[in-house]
Amino acid sequence: MIAGALFFTSILASFLISYLSQSGSQYWILKEALPRGVQIQSSDLLLTKATLGLDARGYIGASENVVGSITRRNLGGGEFLHRNDLSEDSRELTSESLSISIRASDISASSAPGDVVSLYHVHDARNGEVVPEPERILSGVFIREITQKSANFGGEISLTVTLEREDVGALLQATSTGRIVVVSSNG
Repeated sequence: MIAGALFFTSILASFLISYLSQSGSQYWILKEALPRGVQIQSSDLLLTKATLGLDARGYIGASENVVGSITRRNLGGGEFLHRNDLSEDSRELTSESLSISIRASDISASSAPGDVVSLYHVHDARNGEVVPEPERILSGVFIREITQKSANFGGEISLTVTLEREDVGALLQATSTGRIVVVSSNG
C-alpha cells in the first residue's frame, strides 16, 4: 500500500514538474552586453521562456517590439529587458563607438566586452625629454569588442569602445601622440 502511494506520488510529481517547465512566458533578453545610449538592433536580442510570477511587471514580453529602443544604462548579456531601462526618445542616443589600436600589454588579459574602464594617455619619451605624468582622459568607457591583431606579447589589439559623443575628440587627440592604457574600473 505504501509502495503504491509512493509510486503514484512520484509519477504525479514528474507530471507536475513537466507542466511547470512548459508554463511561463517568453521575454526579450540581450545576447551580449550593450552600453547606455545606443539603439537596440534585432541582432542584439533573444527570446527566452521564463516564469517570473509577480516579478514580471515591467519586463518586456515577446509580443512587444523593442528594436530601435535606446538603452538608458549599461545592460549585461543575458539580462531581461525592463521598460525602465529603455527609451524611445532619440535625445538619449548619446553614445558612439570608436575603434582604436593599442598595445596588447596596455590592457589587462581579463578585460572583456561589457567591461567599463578608464583610459589613460601615456606620453612616449623622445630624445631625453621630460615626460609628463600619465593622464586619465576618460572614465566610464564601455568595451564593445577586443580583437587581437597579433598573437605575440608585443602585438596590437583593436579595441572598440563606446563613449559619450562629446568625448570622441579627446580620445582621438590622445591617440595621435603617445599611447592609450586601459585600466579596469572595479566598482
